[in-house]
Amino acid sequence: MREHDPAYPLPFKRQNASVLRRIALADPSTKNITVAADDRTISMEVSWSGCDYKPDLVARETADHVTLLLRRRDASGPDIGCEDGGIAELTVVLHHPLGTRTLTDTLTGETVPHTHA
Repeated sequence: MREHDPAYPLPFKRQNASVLRRIALADPSTKNITVAADDRTISMEVSWSGCDYKPDLVARETADHVTLLLRRRDASGPDIGCEDGGIAELTVVLHHPLGTRTLTDTLTGETVPHTHA
């Protein structure tokens, strides 16, 4: 099902993507995940293709862990010309500090490697 949003010129399909799989691409434009000094702000630099809009970094929190997910918007379709994609730093701010909670990938359940700024 394609969605319409006034912020995006073409209708798109939402697709979830693994944070770990973006890192695993070994794309030099994709950097590791960083947890800022405030222990609440998580950042990740990603690239995307021309038929995608800029993805969102989404975090879900529990008392024991935080899961991360990339939410994509795919606008590809018949008779749609794709332009160049982009590169951006995505950021999500947790409600509570990461602390000792485990950081995992929503889709794979695997631990996400990260550094502290």
